[in-house]
Amino acid sequence: MTPHWERTETPPAHGGPFYMRATLTPHRSLSRRAFTIVLVGFAVIDAAVTGFFLSQRAWPVAIFLVLDVLALWLAFRINYRDARVEERVEVAADRLLVSRLDKRGRHAHWMVSPLWARVGAVGGAVQIASAGRALRVGAFLSPEERSAFAAALAAALAKARAGRG
Repeated sequence: MTPHWERTETPPAHGGPFYMRATLTPHRSLSRRAFTIVLVGFAVIDAAVTGFFLSQRAWPVAIFLVLDVLALWLAFRINYRDARVEERVEVAADRLLVSRLDKRGRHAHWMVSPLWARVGAVGGAVQIASAGRALRVGAFLSPEERSAFAAALAAALAKARAGRG
């Protein structure tokens, strides 16, 4: 395998041992069930406030109160769509494979030889560099998670270079 990144349509089959297999996903603290409870609670409170303003003949306020429930729903919908991102990193003796599933459901795969790959935490992501090109992964991880992932990936690459498990 060359020191250059190769982009593939599908991940190649691999039968040998892996030194690392990691799946990275964004953390969401609010489950879908909890979101439903929050939205229903917000809507009930909003309905009560809307009823009060309607009884006071302040109907324009009611329009904005309905719009804020819709805005909250839309914001969470976008947030949950963005949470579908997934990155997989696999280190084997003959390759480092990075697979990414974006928020629109599109897959992309990149491969490089572990002999040439270098890892570092750069800015808000873990950077894997080889032959003048770099790929950033884990941008959605916390700083502590990025540091731990970068260290684990560097250790796995060192094992792959040494050819031991």
